[in-house]
Amino acid sequence: MRITNQMMARASAKSGIPLQQTSMLNYLQNMNKTGSQTLLSSLGNTTQTNSLLRSISKKNSLQLESSAESLSDYAAKLAGNGDDSLFAKAEQSGDTSEIIATAERMAESYNKTIKSLKNSDSTLNKFYLQELSGYTAGQSDALKAVGITRNKDGSLSIQKDTLKSADLDSLKKAFGSESGFAEKVSYVGSRVAQNAAALGSAALNGYSNTGRELYNSFARSMYDFWG
Repeated sequence: MRITNQMMARASAKSGIPLQQTSMLNYLQNMNKTGSQTLLSSLGNTTQTNSLLRSISKKNSLQLESSAESLSDYAAKLAGNGDDSLFAKAEQSGDTSEIIATAERMAESYNKTIKSLKNSDSTLNKFYLQELSGYTAGQSDALKAVGITRNKDGSLSIQKDTLKSADLDSLKKAFGSESGFAEKVSYVGSRVAQNAAALGSAALNGYSNTGRELYNSFARSMYDFWG
């Protein structure tokens, strides 16, 4: 399931929870103010760029890509709102087991994804980490009500007994399409996976002018990240 910018905007409007207002450009500028190099300045130096990209191991890139893809897929399933969606089926059958299993897997994938993002030197990945952390922080009360607690380090703890006993209405508030939470997580998860694949490919192939090419591909959507 592909989560579009328009879908996210509609979900945000329904939920009353605004999308993160920090643009990638602002984030990069803030990084520069604190003494860190911006993505642009770093990628402008071919020697430094090649060194940075080669330092990213194939194993770490594949792990981040895999966990982020799983996060996006599980969140997209929870965000579905058609007749075949998880919540529509649960309303008809009274069985919430599939929702619960998907929510648990999403939380596990979320933890793996943010762990890898924290260990990444990529400025873009740090931006994605900030976005994901903001979503769970804003949804922490609804998540806690169904047994998923946001820890101080940003990770999620799952109280399986509480999650299994959660009623359908509470699960809807936490993950349903009306909240907009799962849609946003799915969208960013897909972006994280794409970025991991791009960086992994660059590191493996040792491009001579990869830095500028990578920056240009990201810059095209920098100013309208959320559409």
